[in-house]
Amino acid sequence: MPDPGDKATYPDTAKCMVCHVAIKKDSAAIQKLADYNKKQEPVPWRRVYRVPEYVYFSHKVHLEKAHATCETCHGNVREAEVMRKEIETSMATCMDCHKAKGASVACDFCHEPR
Repeated sequence: MPDPGDKATYPDTAKCMVCHVAIKKDSAAIQKLADYNKKQEPVPWRRVYRVPEYVYFSHKVHLEKAHATCETCHGNVREAEVMRKEIETSMATCMDCHKAKGASVACDFCHEPR
């Protein structure tokens, strides 16, 4: 997550291949990744999660202050062959998590006032 860390991004394929040159190198998905890396082409990633533009969501805050992990929302990413939506990105889901973690449920905590 490049600074300021609010948005998670995908690493450069060269960074992925540091490990994947040896780990799961026989996987069809990793072979495709290696091909993109070799050709120095961007991977056409498909978005799995999207929050509305009017919602402020910072990965950094969730990781550092809430002590969430990737697995909290994305499931067992280290074992996944394909990323899938593991939890619903709804206000109810977020409110339930905020309540469970003792985080603010005030409207302006995540929504900018108009």
